[in-house]
Amino acid sequence: MPITANPSEIDILVVDDERNVVELVSDFLRAEGYNVHQAYDGEEALEKVNSDTNLVILDVMMPGMDGFEVCEKLRSRVETEMIPIIFLSAKSEVEDQIEGLTIGADDYLTKESGWKELLVAHVKAVLRRSGVEESSVVEEGDLTIYEDEYKAHLRGEDLELTLTEFELLRYLVRHPKKAFTRQQLLETIWKDHMMVTERTVDAHIKNLREKLGDFAEHIQTVRGVGYRFIKEVSAEA
Repeated sequence: MPITANPSEIDILVVDDERNVVELVSDFLRAEGYNVHQAYDGEEALEKVNSDTNLVILDVMMPGMDGFEVCEKLRSRVETEMIPIIFLSAKSEVEDQIEGLTIGADDYLTKESGWKELLVAHVKAVLRRSGVEESSVVEEGDLTIYEDEYKAHLRGEDLELTLTEFELLRYLVRHPKKAFTRQQLLETIWKDHMMVTERTVDAHIKNLREKLGDFAEHIQTVRGVGYRFIKEVSAEA
């Protein structure tokens, strides 16, 4: 029977000796709400993987212990043998992909053109095949976000959000307490952010707050930074 979980309850370990790749992949996954851990070589990966890990995204070419060896060791341990593994590698030869899948990986994605856009789709597919279904409904107090329908209801009433307002609200709610700069929000929500300015974020926050009414107090302005969503509003907020 599939396990239904919110992305924030899904633990993913990203392993690559290139720190910029680890950060890039982590940012993509965190934008989807996943709980992300990081490792920068095979030994560290083996130390960090445990029975709570839901997925490992693994580079092949790493100094010392390469990704293939890490995969084999994970498959040889009772506590980690069933954890899904996706190889994300610059090695794009068919032989490499065959080897990765043969030794037990669930998927093999090459770092070629378009891999960033494909990554999240591959992650969702592998999680689904492993029996982890993501919940498409997010509830936070009186607010209910229906991700599949791109709708948000407050106390049962449709907020009638624009697509951008919806994406902005969902992203903030998915990452409670974390303060995001306007630039971070631009890069995440506005795919063509080069064409808009940070004032665009302020304008959408203003419109969103107007539609949320008294619930808007959960979206705080963080001076000198940007915005964050908080679950509980104190009397001082």
